[in-house]
Amino acid sequence: MLRVEPRLLYAASETSADLLYATGFFAPDPFLFLRDGAGARHLVLSALEIDRARRTARADHLHDWTLIQERYDRQHPQGERGEYALIHFFLQELNIQDLLVPRDFPLGLADHLRTHGITLTPATGPFWDERQYKRADEVAAVEAALALTGEAMAVAIDCIRQATIGAEGWLYQKDGTPLTSEGVRGEIHAFLVRHGAMPQHTIVAGGRQGADPHEKGFGPLPAHQPIILDIFPRMAESGYWGDMTRTVCRGTPSATLQRAWEAVRGAQEVAFAQIRAGVDGQAVHAAVTAHLTEAGFGTGRRADGLQEGFFHGTGHGLGLEIHESPRISQRAQTLEAGHLVTVEPGLYYPDMGGVRLEDVVLVEAEGCRNLTNVPKFLEIS
Repeated sequence: MLRVEPRLLYAASETSADLLYATGFFAPDPFLFLRDGAGARHLVLSALEIDRARRTARADHLHDWTLIQERYDRQHPQGERGEYALIHFFLQELNIQDLLVPRDFPLGLADHLRTHGITLTPATGPFWDERQYKRADEVAAVEAALALTGEAMAVAIDCIRQATIGAEGWLYQKDGTPLTSEGVRGEIHAFLVRHGAMPQHTIVAGGRQGADPHEKGFGPLPAHQPIILDIFPRMAESGYWGDMTRTVCRGTPSATLQRAWEAVRGAQEVAFAQIRAGVDGQAVHAAVTAHLTEAGFGTGRRADGLQEGFFHGTGHGLGLEIHESPRISQRAQTLEAGHLVTVEPGLYYPDMGGVRLEDVVLVEAEGCRNLTNVPKFLEIS
């Protein structure tokens, strides 16, 4: 029998993508995952979770903490107390001495196990390297997340479309109250929750607020200026994420804003044309940056210290985490078939605000397939 390297995880799968990937089992509290030298997958869970795990978890062996405790107490009536002692005892039962663990493995547990003779080696790269290469079912899960994200985007755009433009340049709802970032974000979140997704820090940033790429946005939304809508929900059932950005304007955009939007849209097309298996993401990023610069939108730091132009990566991996490997950025990283990546060039100027467009593509042997089916337009009439 071919021996594999034993691996250990101890975390809550709601927050550990590696554990969710290994087990397909959502749990809010930490539980133990062990892949032994024969490749068998063991889960150690509380009585509260073990019956549900029998129905839904991907595992070869399920173990109840209570039964492990009983065996431990019989053999060590005066022994140490607590979960760490039980985990060490469980590993001894299976004759496990050497383990690969993730880089974020709990320090207290690591210290305890090492003190008791267990060798732990932190992974130097992704804990499950295969997570980078999406199976067909994973692609389908992301497509479902993107479809719902697109519907939420339509909700947001409809809120903006229905707004009226006040004489002083702000947007107003039909009842005469200002249309705010908080109000639009609330409509987005309500829609997503009703349809089985968990929204996270949705961006609705209008005008100059959009010059900060991660500003969520606050207060009344302006007319005639860019409004960045960046929506990235996690599906409650599957755990996979959607991620999509559009930049729109209710009213008449300035000539500069129109040129910036077209430049960003063109930069996306440059990236789409280059992304394929075997291409270095660094080269894709350089081509996107060059396109924006040649369109007249330079990047740098102003005299007042504020950054402007295109100063973030072109894209990132998407799956069970909102940001995962690979990256399309200034760092070299070869794109391979099966990678799922965002393509999200942007331009940010404190005097104008921001423009960003974001789609998700699947890297294939001869190119890439765009999984985002939502139109792109600047003006909302």
